[in-house]
Amino acid sequence: MKKRWYGLFIISIILIGFFLRVYKLDKTPPSVNFDEAALGYNAFSILKTGKDEYGNFLPLSLRSFNDYKPALYAYLSIPFIAAMGLNDVSIRMVSAIAGTVSLIFLYFFLKSFIKNKYLRIFIFIILSLEPWRLHFSRVAFEANLSASFFIAGAWYFYKYRNWKIQKAKILKFLLVSVLFALSAYSYHSARVAVPLFTVFWALDPLQIIFEKKLFTYIKWVFSKRLFALYPLLLFILLILPVFLTTQSTLVLTRFKQENIFDRYFPYAPKELIATDNAWLNWQSNPVYYFMGLISGHVLSYFSPINTVQRIFHWIRGSVQYIPGFSMFGWLESIIFIFGLVYLIKNIKKLEKYRFVLYWIIAGAAPAAVTWNWFHPLRSLNIFPALEIVIAIGFLNLYKFAKNNLTKLTRLALFGGLSVVFALTIIFTVCNEYNYSISENNGEYQPGGFKEGMQILKSMQDNYDQVIIDSPHAQSYIFLLFYQSFPPEIVQRYAGIRPKPGIEGNLDFNFDKFVFKKFDWPVQKNEHKTLIWTSSEVKEDEIKNTPGAKIIWVNNAVMEKATAIISKD
Repeated sequence: MKKRWYGLFIISIILIGFFLRVYKLDKTPPSVNFDEAALGYNAFSILKTGKDEYGNFLPLSLRSFNDYKPALYAYLSIPFIAAMGLNDVSIRMVSAIAGTVSLIFLYFFLKSFIKNKYLRIFIFIILSLEPWRLHFSRVAFEANLSASFFIAGAWYFYKYRNWKIQKAKILKFLLVSVLFALSAYSYHSARVAVPLFTVFWALDPLQIIFEKKLFTYIKWVFSKRLFALYPLLLFILLILPVFLTTQSTLVLTRFKQENIFDRYFPYAPKELIATDNAWLNWQSNPVYYFMGLISGHVLSYFSPINTVQRIFHWIRGSVQYIPGFSMFGWLESIIFIFGLVYLIKNIKKLEKYRFVLYWIIAGAAPAAVTWNWFHPLRSLNIFPALEIVIAIGFLNLYKFAKNNLTKLTRLALFGGLSVVFALTIIFTVCNEYNYSISENNGEYQPGGFKEGMQILKSMQDNYDQVIIDSPHAQSYIFLLFYQSFPPEIVQRYAGIRPKPGIEGNLDFNFDKFVFKKFDWPVQKNEHKTLIWTSSEVKEDEIKNTPGAKIIWVNNAVMEKATAIISKD
């Protein structure tokens, strides 16, 4: 294949990948989730007023649900919201583009690791349409944006790994630092993963095991590797504003909610703790059990069963859930095992294999210190590295087949694999567009708001009070998002909203909107009132009340999701 046609083929794969990420983006997922709505509305608020929903001027962290989200995703969404309005598509475009850009750097890594261009393109087609890549690029995930910047930073960090003190290299240092900093401005995990990754790669700690001479290792680090820490210093300077402009304890709010330390201390089973002071228990010392817990969390990301099938309840009950899959397909996860074995076997002589291993460990670390055993969203930065391991597995299976099988057998084997992978890709795409709609329509991505808020908006000006009763926490954000509610009105109520540190339901009353439980025996006596409530309404009671009317609103799967009751 000529170089020009080969390049066009690669570009075509990337463009098809982009098309699959934006196609039906307003239909599936069927509606925005809480975080998408929060990011979108805050971007809309900044566009209109220069302030977030709380009235903070151009913040670096969005207070949102008192979880202080990194604000970069919202800022990058502003041009799309300005051009397309505030809707499902405009808030998801950044993620779709980020997922597509990530493919470019995935190809760069494959080009470095796989020299056979036909095998490389075969692997690239498969990896570009992994379940996680398609799913996470079709939702407004800050983690997906962060992962895109992270893989770009990792590529240039890898490319410029032979550091020398030259003026020409300063710009390259800056490029790496800026990309890693953008990753950290996109999602919390990178703020831990980047420093660990850069330190691992700069010091290459596995080298001391191979050298077995401490002095030789120290000399090697100072003469050839220490300069690789410069991007880390620049990275720290670049992300300092996050902690200086927002109270540092507030920036760490999400970590305080999810960390392993508060939830599991003293880590050992309670039955083994014999004294009041856990640290004095030599048989059940917290350090021993803590290291076991952390290592178990990290190793869970090397488990094929986790990456292909096992769905933990905290994943199934969240927007990161991919119905029918985990992160990879079955065959890819099996091939991952071969790649991992080969990587470990050759890690001493191939520096680039150590680079991949450091990437995985550093990327898993932020998730490992939270209470969840396996959490793809918090560890999303590592999945391109896991794909590189899969590519290594493909490469070595190809070498084995080439050296041990006849040409006819090889053709039959790879022909059969091609058919299986083609069917898997078709299933992955159809699954994301169709089956996911019925599965991802629940607590975290509730139906009815998208379909009913415009109806409510067309009626509410004629009423004095609008009562909102929803089983979903933070339901106010869906009202703001789907009505593109004027942010200057919302900002006036910042002083009465739940204070930082408060968790749970953060709904608040504003303008004519009141958030409280539906109570028809009481509310039927009110006048000029609109009520938004769940589908568990006795329609006969409404119709038998003079001046009362009811409108049913269906969700994406045509189930009754909401009732809008008007009382004149």
